[in-house]
This record gives sequence, structure tokens and C-alpha cells, in this order.
Amino acid sequence: MAQNLFEELQQKKERLATLAAKAREFGWIDESREKEIQEKLNNDVLTIGVIGQMKCGKSTFLNAFVFEDDVLPSATTPMTAALSVITYGEEKKIVAEFYTQDEWAEQKMQAARSIDEVAGNTLEESKIKAAKELVEKSVKLGGTLDSYLGKTQEDSFENLIEYVGADGKYISITKSVTIYYPKDYLKGVEIVDTPGFNDPIVSREERTKAFLKKADVVLLMLYAGRPFDATDRDILFKNVGQCGTGRVLIGINKYDIPYENGEDETAIKDYVKEQLRRACKECGDNLMMEILQNTEPIPLSAEMALLSELPMNKVMGHEAYAFAWKRACENFEISGQQQMREKSHINNLIAAIKDVVEKEKNEILFRKPLNAIIAAGNKKKTDTEKDIQECTMLINTLNKPDDELEEKQENLRKANRRLSKKIDALGDDIESAMRDLVRRGRNQLEDDVESACRKMDNIIDSLGRFSSPKKIQPQLDREVQTLISRTLKRDTEDYGRQAKSVVCGHITDSLSEVEDVLMRYVEAFNSREFVHAVEKEIKVDIEDNGMFQYDDDTWNSIGGLMANIFRHGKQVREMHEQVNEIRKEDVAKFLDTVFARKDEIISGVRNRIIEELVSPLQAKIDYIVENKNKREEELQSYQQKLDDLQKVKASIDEQLQTIGNIKE
Repeated sequence: MAQNLFEELQQKKERLATLAAKAREFGWIDESREKEIQEKLNNDVLTIGVIGQMKCGKSTFLNAFVFEDDVLPSATTPMTAALSVITYGEEKKIVAEFYTQDEWAEQKMQAARSIDEVAGNTLEESKIKAAKELVEKSVKLGGTLDSYLGKTQEDSFENLIEYVGADGKYISITKSVTIYYPKDYLKGVEIVDTPGFNDPIVSREERTKAFLKKADVVLLMLYAGRPFDATDRDILFKNVGQCGTGRVLIGINKYDIPYENGEDETAIKDYVKEQLRRACKECGDNLMMEILQNTEPIPLSAEMALLSELPMNKVMGHEAYAFAWKRACENFEISGQQQMREKSHINNLIAAIKDVVEKEKNEILFRKPLNAIIAAGNKKKTDTEKDIQECTMLINTLNKPDDELEEKQENLRKANRRLSKKIDALGDDIESAMRDLVRRGRNQLEDDVESACRKMDNIIDSLGRFSSPKKIQPQLDREVQTLISRTLKRDTEDYGRQAKSVVCGHITDSLSEVEDVLMRYVEAFNSREFVHAVEKEIKVDIEDNGMFQYDDDTWNSIGGLMANIFRHGKQVREMHEQVNEIRKEDVAKFLDTVFARKDEIISGVRNRIIEELVSPLQAKIDYIVENKNKREEELQSYQQKLDDLQKVKASIDEQLQTIGNIKE
């Protein structure tokens, strides 16, 4: 069986952990840095949210994608499924969380409502139906029901159906189920089956949305027999769009059924794409339009994928599986499990998930720590080469006559003064560029907010005299989410990129002048190689240490205020006042955090050139001039040091080769 996505992720983590351990062994990083990398690897979680209607084949898909076996039971009845989380455990078990007393009371109150009062609102209708169904099922618990409320219950894996099955004993009061499964590739992974958009319990629906907000991938599964109907549309536009997620994939499951009836899979995919385009246009939802514009729906058959994974004796010994196998073989002219896998098209969906995961995870979890480790090794090599240059230069210096020594001493003083002035000028140039960017950025962000607020004011003004403010709530929520998750975020990121580009340009220009000074005043020293190494180190710091990126805490505080601004709005006047609260918010705080660390750059340049190179050279030359009688002793000392440094450099070259082999 081919290696799956989760195994690849786990192996990447293990490889990076090995690299970090080797880097510490080589002295490239210290214990705290290794521990920091290890903790991030251990604590980081890959979250995949799977959403969709009942009977769209989510359970079968999860069996094929996650377990590669028929582990999960078939879906429960519509509207009653609990939120389920699949993750790693040393042994198979489940932990169920039950409703609290207040949540159960809320559910009973929802069940008492009449569907007629929400006629036409499909989501509200489904919530009332769900509540009625669950209250009816609760009779199975009889007088023991209250004893479970507000508690969690651990149970054996074999009893899973009692919590998620249509006729399960605890289905009526189960809020969520965590499934622990002993597959190493599930370490650091959670697959979330999120059916609860029709949930009669607000807190559980909010938990579903919270999972989707943090998900690396959100997969909407459609049923090919009726792809993207009104319920699918509600799930996508009325719920996912308000979660702030920007990563949505769409699978069209059971494509083999319409295919059997002569429908072309390309036509099925094109139909869904057209329905998505129309829905975006009709809703006027720019946020979802942007999320979905590059999303390519993927037809697949989760059942065929599962059949390709199960042992053939299990397939042929199961009446439903045997029938499905025979039908698929006839329809697609399949002769074996490998062809069954190919025709299922599940690999296309897994590849799409993998692509998103790699973009999300590689940047933060893998690329940055890996670059930092490699950079630490390269810096150690560069520092050693610099020490070799200095040592060679000092040996040459010790062999010079007195008058040349004094000239060299004066040259280093001149170099120090001139380099200090050039670094000060670099600081002034960067400061000026930042002031200009902050001014333009502030104006841009304030214009973004004003434009969004005008749209919200217009939405509020369009409310009829006798209409409920609840009618426009989704539109206002969408405008706020678009402002927070798209407009402000992207403009802030754009100014961060501009700042990075401008600063790197100034650094390149300034270091070119630094190189000229070093070449003129510091003889027998490879100025070009040294300056290029310094430039590379500084730019790696800028990239990998998050300079010129907005601060998440500031973003979340402002974004949280805006996202909740309309929660209690009831009257038109109050809503306009709340829009004005958004206008008053100082969105330029984003820019303050983006540019807050610019002084570190100047400090880094000064340290590398003045404090670590020129000043120590000055001190050594001063010592040599003042202690002429110790020249022979100093000469022998530096010659021994040079020999030792050459050995260190050879060792570092071997270490870099070792790290390179592990990296591959």
C-alpha cells in the first residue's frame, strides 16, 4: 500500500527532529532552541474538517482516507449526528461528551417550537426537526438521562455505534465524540467530522465553527446524485463563509452512480462549478467568491476507494461490498484493486488536500525551523572562515615593521568611523522609508474601513420599516468578515511585503558601500565574501523571524471586536452607532506591529560589522603595537590558532554534509 498523507507528515516531523538533535550535537543551536522546535513539532496539529449533508458518504470517505478499513459505521439519521474528532491514541477507545443541563433544556425548548414559524428558512427548520427527533430518542435513557448531562464518558471502541448510530443508546444527549486510534500517522492529526450546522444547540454549532476556523483544510462533500442543492448552499454560504476559513475543497462523492446511468464526470464537475458561480453572484458574497474562485470540484467514489483497501476475502464475504465490487468492475472495466483505486479518483482529492497542507504547514512547521538550522550551520562556517581570515591577517600584521603597523592601526580607526556613519545613514534611510509606508498604509486601511462601513450603513438603511433586523444580520456579518479576513489582512500583508523589499534594497546598497570601505582600509581580508555572508544572514533573519508581519494578538483583538460588533444590535439607530464604533477603531495598530522590529535590523548590521569584526581587530592591533616585545609569542599563538581553525572548518564541512544527507 502506498504511503498516505499522514505518514508523510509524520516522517517529515521525525526528520526535522533528527536534524534539530544533530544541530545541537554539533553546537549549531542550543538546548532551548532544540526544545522549542521539538515542542512545536509535538504540539502542532493538522486539522482537516469534513462537512456535508448526511448520506453524502462522509463516513465511507473517512474510512478510506483515514483508516483504510471499514471502521466507522454508516451515517446516522439526518440532523442528529454528533461532532466527531478522530485522532491518535495508544489504544482504541472513545470519549463522549454529553450535553449540559442548560443545553438539554435549550434543546427541549427548541423541540417545542412550531416549524411553521420558520417556514422557508431551511436551516432553522432543520434545527427544529433535529431537536424534536433527539427529544423523542431520549426516551431510551428514561429516568437515567439527567445523571449523564454535563459529563464525559470513556468507552470501548466497539461501542461507538451507541453514541453515533441512529439507534444508539446515547445519541440523543451526545455532544461530541473523540475517537482515539492507534495508528502512528495520526499523531498530531485531527480529522473533524462536522455535521452540526443544523444543530439545535448553539454551543455545539459554535464549536463546529471554531474547528473550521483553525482547520488547515475544509472539505465539503457533495452527493453526485444531487450536487450542490439548497442545503449544500446553506452549509457553504451561511456557515463556512462566516467562519473565516479561507481553504475550502469540494468533493463530489458517488460519481459512479450517475456515471453508471451514462452521465459524464466532466459534466458533473462543470455543473457544480456553474452552480457555485451562480450562488456567489446571487448572494453577492465577495468573500466566498474569492475563496472558491480557484477551487476545482473533484468527482470521486469513496466506496470504490474503500474497496481498493479492504482484503478481497472481506470484500467478497460482505454482501453489499461484493455487489458494489461487481457493479464497479462492470461499469469501469476493472480487473483488480489497483485499477479500482485509480477509477475511484480519491487520489485526486488527496493530492488537493496535500497541496493545501504543504502550503499551510511547510511554511511555519518545517521550512522556517529547517532554514534556521541550516543557517545556524552556515553561520558557524562563515564565522570560522572570518576567524581564519582575521588570524591570517594578524599573522601578516605581526610580521610587519613598526611604521606599517601604526599605519594599519590608523586605517582601522578610519574604517570604524566611516562604517559607523554609513550604518547610521542606513538607519535614517530605513526610518524615512518606514514613515512613508506607515503614512500611506494608514490612509489605505482607514479607506478600507470607511468603504466597508458605508456598505454596512447602506444595508441597514435598506431595512424596511416593519422588517426584523435579523434579516440583514448575515449581510452585515459577511461585510465584517470580508473586511477582517480579506481586505485589512491583505492590505497589511502587502505593506509588509513592500517594507521588506524596501529595507532589503537599502541593505544591499549600504553593504556595497561597506564593502568598499573594508577593501580600502582592512587589508588581507576577503571583504566581498564577508559582506555577502552578512547580507544573507540579515535577510534570513528578516524572513524567518517574522519581521514585517502583523502580530496575531493585535489582529485577533481588533478582529474580535469587529466580528462581534452586531451581536446585540436590535434597532436601526443602534446598528448605525455600532458601525461608527468600527470607524473609530485604530486599524493602523496593524502597521505598528508590522514595522515594530525595524530597529533590530540596524542593530544586527552594526553588531556584525563593527562589534564583531572591526572593533575586535582594532583591539588586537592596539595590543600588538603596545606590546612589541611579545610579537614572537603572539605569532606562535596565532599560528596554532590558525591550524585549529582549519580543523574546525573541515569538521563543519563534514557536519553540513551530514545534515544535508538527513535533510534529503
